[in-house]
Amino acid sequence: GMDRSSPEYAKLKEERSECLWRAIERYIPDIRSRAQVTLVGTPLTCERFLRRDRGTYGPAIAAGEGTFPGVTTPLPGLYRCGDSTTAGIGVPATAAGGAQCANAIMSVWDQLKLNERIVMPV
Repeated sequence: GMDRSSPEYAKLKEERSECLWRAIERYIPDIRSRAQVTLVGTPLTCERFLRRDRGTYGPAIAAGEGTFPGVTTPLPGLYRCGDSTTAGIGVPATAAGGAQCANAIMSVWDQLKLNERIVMPV
């Protein structure tokens, strides 16, 4: 494979990220000038920093052959959330998985009461 520390590899990563930038620019035309930090990740990045097998996301379930596990486990008090639960893969689904986990622990009304206690610094 390509040397990951080479200028050619860095150039390839930037080239491959262009389609994502263009998609975002349709809605936020000046996004590149507004972004304070940009990092292009690859499956190799996810493998290295997130310890994901070959940089994969989500569980290894073939389409139509199974379901994602839920947030509860057989162990009382142990819950799971993230891209390997019922909500699925990707940032929005991972966030939804966190909400599902919170809902398994306590009611939405109790969560709202806790939210009222959060004081953001001014």
